[in-house]
Amino acid sequence: MDSSASHAAIADPACVADLVKCDACLFCGGTTVSDRIDGVTDAFFNADAGRFDFLRCADCGSLWLAQRPVGDRLLKAYANYYTHGDPAAAEVAVGGLRGAVRAAYLRSRFDQRASPLDRVIGKAVALSGAGTDGLDNWMRFAPSPPARVLDYGCGSGSYLLRLQPLGYQLAGAEYDPHLLSKLAEAGIAVCDVATLEDDHWGAEFDHITLSHVLEHVPDPRALIARLFGWLKPGGTLYLELPNADATGLAMFGAWWRGLEAPRHFALPGRAALVAALEQAGFAAIRQHINPANRSWVWEESLGAAPQELHERLRAAIADAPTETADNAEFLTFVARKAL
Repeated sequence: MDSSASHAAIADPACVADLVKCDACLFCGGTTVSDRIDGVTDAFFNADAGRFDFLRCADCGSLWLAQRPVGDRLLKAYANYYTHGDPAAAEVAVGGLRGAVRAAYLRSRFDQRASPLDRVIGKAVALSGAGTDGLDNWMRFAPSPPARVLDYGCGSGSYLLRLQPLGYQLAGAEYDPHLLSKLAEAGIAVCDVATLEDDHWGAEFDHITLSHVLEHVPDPRALIARLFGWLKPGGTLYLELPNADATGLAMFGAWWRGLEAPRHFALPGRAALVAALEQAGFAAIRQHINPANRSWVWEESLGAAPQELHERLRAAIADAPTETADNAEFLTFVARKAL
């Protein structure tokens, strides 16, 4: 889809050295463009003043950033990013009976110290048919402790710190040099992605999580293959990222929260992501849809859009189709390495 006007990816010729041109889809290698979204700005973090274009692959439907930042410009794009926030701020307490049942279920599933009562409550919740996908997704569908878990692109470490008291064996890998020391101080080993080789770990992890990371890397297929090699047979990969076929993108275009130029290098659709996982060797690929994602993504997208478009966008929101596996705002998958 085109925005109302076409823009160059960046207007200032002096900044070209800070950008790398990308002529092919990062998910399938295709070079034919079926559509484009022009003039996308960093409307949510205001870390880069440029205007960027996303191209849609005619072969697999994925989007890729036509010119991506490198060097100091890329570092500056993350200077005030949400991964720098306080890890404790992401934890939301729930009170009352609901909160007590929620906590007991989580302990029964993910805590070695769970009491017999916790386990009874957890089993009762499971047998009742009550929806627990949201809680399991909050824990990124981790296996029970003492599983060995790697969070790749761990940011400030909120997920690893969530698991730390539960009896897991933990490791992290992070891109941002400003964040590397924080988890080390908490006793969690964190590696600098810049120095990681493919053979840094063997097939030793029970579970690897990749939460809103794959869209930030210049070779997503290579990263999926690398993580496959680090999983034990039967191990699982959790990943989540924005969906190139999301209803929100169709409605908001350049102002959709999931584009997030210039940090997002590529976004796949459902079929392209499944193909990449299968190509790496994953099987038993299961998708989860979190209905809460739609509301906050659309709210932020509406806030970024020009005021004169709000009436039309609100009407589009009211008429939006039901969320499905194909049009979900985020693609959330758990994939298993065969035994």
